[in-house]
Amino acid sequence: MRNKIAVMLESHYDPTEPGAFAMYFREKGYEVEYISNLRGDRVRTFKDNDGLGSITVEHDLGSVDLGEYAGLVLVGGYGMDMLRYEVFVEEGKPNIPRATAFVADGIARHQHLILGAVCHSLWLLTPMPELLKGKHVTCGHNIMHDVRNCGAILVYNKERRMLADTHVDGNLVTGRHPYVIQKFMDVFLDEVNKRAGA
Repeated sequence: MRNKIAVMLESHYDPTEPGAFAMYFREKGYEVEYISNLRGDRVRTFKDNDGLGSITVEHDLGSVDLGEYAGLVLVGGYGMDMLRYEVFVEEGKPNIPRATAFVADGIARHQHLILGAVCHSLWLLTPMPELLKGKHVTCGHNIMHDVRNCGAILVYNKERRMLADTHVDGNLVTGRHPYVIQKFMDVFLDEVNKRAGA
């Protein structure tokens, strides 16, 4: 059984999520490892949106094998936008960010892997619209247009006049906002456990 969950983050991450993920998944018997694009460094420290908290990451994407993990969670806030940044881009080339390519390769190669995305974190997938095309998702209202322009289908809660709190489409679990983080974690873990028992 794979008993590890990877949590991807970068600076400007939502301050409530990484700690909640670490506490919750560890209580449920899963090891939690923070991963990121360390951009050539051996270790990097990332600050949250408020600039008050920080997390030091030692696992670079180049050394991470997602086949060893039961799930990968992309942290909300603006961290996934930071991970889309590449210093050099070349005319006429796709210029896919390293982190986006990492996620795409991981979900293509590892059918067991559950991918979780909260609030803004679907931003990381938008450089490759095929990752979202036809997927039923929820997300932060301020990126719903980016996500829809990639061909995703937004799931609404019509009574509350907002996007759904959470949604599952295959191996993708999405959450609307950090306000629903407990519900998101419950749904995500349920999907992880279903795959583990299959």
